[in-house]
Amino acid sequence: MQKQRKKERERKMEDQQNWKGEEEEESEINELLCSIMEGYNDKLIPPLSQFSPSRQAAAAIVEEKGSSSRERGRAKEAKEVTESLKKERDRREKMAENYDLLQSMVPNLFPKATREMIVGETIAYIQSLEKEITRMEELKNSSESSKGKMHLYSNRNSSIDVTVSSNVVFFGIQSMVRPRLVTDIFMVLHKHKAEVLGANVAVNHRQLTLTVTAVVNGNRDRTIEKIKGDILIL
Repeated sequence: MQKQRKKERERKMEDQQNWKGEEEEESEINELLCSIMEGYNDKLIPPLSQFSPSRQAAAAIVEEKGSSSRERGRAKEAKEVTESLKKERDRREKMAENYDLLQSMVPNLFPKATREMIVGETIAYIQSLEKEITRMEELKNSSESSKGKMHLYSNRNSSIDVTVSSNVVFFGIQSMVRPRLVTDIFMVLHKHKAEVLGANVAVNHRQLTLTVTAVVNGNRDRTIEKIKGDILIL
């Protein structure tokens, strides 16, 4: 019995100590809350978002922001590189198209010509065209400034009208149709080095009419006489 009573007394003393400990802990909590609430007019404690974060939390936020900024920077750089590569690819494709166009327009270029050859042949072709334009302008000016001289030559089968303006000669040829006649006439012009600028052929009731515009250089009158004589004996 004594042991049982002793245990009960010990249990009561332990309960009293626990109660005092809880009471002291509750008192400390109340004091802490009062110190927190001191200086505030509101009856409620403000939200935690209004309290300054700890140093570790602040460092974590700064590190997170820095990481996001670096990621955005890398993404921007990658986008700029991609756009630059696309522009360069488009430029190369456009340049290749221009070279193909030049190659199709300039004569005397084989299909596998290099770009250097294409550029060189293009320059030479443009220069030759400029010379031809200059020569044609000179012929035009000389034709306008000179009065044409007309001559008529004929035989039993053919007739030739010749109009001369400076070194440009207009041949009007009429003859009975026969095989190879036009070819033979052009062979005569080639023989006497007359540069043909244009020609027109018409046939009506077995009558051939051929008009030729040619440039005759050198001794013009003598060359015209030779051309006329050779055509009339065809």
